[in-house]
Amino acid sequence: MKKEEQYIELICKRFCAFHKEGKETLYCGTYRYLVSECKEQEIMDTPENQAPAFDEDRWIKENICSKCDFLEDGCGYREGEGTPPCGGYVIVEWLRKKNR
Repeated sequence: MKKEEQYIELICKRFCAFHKEGKETLYCGTYRYLVSECKEQEIMDTPENQAPAFDEDRWIKENICSKCDFLEDGCGYREGEGTPPCGGYVIVEWLRKKNR
């Protein structure tokens, strides 16, 4: 399995409510961040079925969301539409809390 496919499995399929099979042409900011900054095992260790606590929202917004392509086109979470954040958000939040 290619690295990209592995990360789609670990991040998108496990955590993202917006993931659609075969539509992986655009990647959210948290996906890009996790691929570039985290080891595969760190992502694998993230417990599934977690709801975001939003404790790290300011840091995630400033360091990840501000560079996300979806922010420009309309991020329902950031625009207050009541949608959940992207799947990688939960992983980033959990890893930041764990590594404090």
